[in-house]
Amino acid sequence: MKLFVAKAVMCLAGVLLFAGCMSFDYVGQSFAPRTESSPVSVFKGRDTLPPDRYRIIGRGVLSGPNSVDEYDRMAELRSEARKHGADAVCIVGTQVKAAGLYPRVSGTFAPPLAASENVDNLSTQNNAWETDSFGQVRVLKGEEKVRYTFETKVLFLKKSADFDKEMKSRPSFL
Repeated sequence: MKLFVAKAVMCLAGVLLFAGCMSFDYVGQSFAPRTESSPVSVFKGRDTLPPDRYRIIGRGVLSGPNSVDEYDRMAELRSEARKHGADAVCIVGTQVKAAGLYPRVSGTFAPPLAASENVDNLSTQNNAWETDSFGQVRVLKGEEKVRYTFETKVLFLKKSADFDKEMKSRPSFL
């Protein structure tokens, strides 16, 4: 039993670690949350949407380090969709961009420092620099590695029939 609990805690810690790395911003309408077992369809591109089947209820942006795999990204999108009562998600586009530099230490990568997370941390000679915890500035001559992040833009969708039914039951303010 103790082994089972230990494994469960380790799995939960792993999920929280990756979930904590990503952030999600949402703008739109929210409906009653759906259960965790409710299916959420994922469409890649607006041209793959079935015509007149869904209504757009909101827009969102999922962002995080590019090291997060596709499975975890999709799980996060589905989870957010359920929170807002969406039946489907349409991925509009994904962009990967350089977000800063990692200093290289003994052939491995050190965690990013506060100053090295700044995209504009280049000297006049285009060398990256970092500031340590004592305020000392150090130029990273050939010691840096670029850190990338992703940003996925999505549409949250609700089935047209369910959307119309829900909107009729809401009070009108006009």
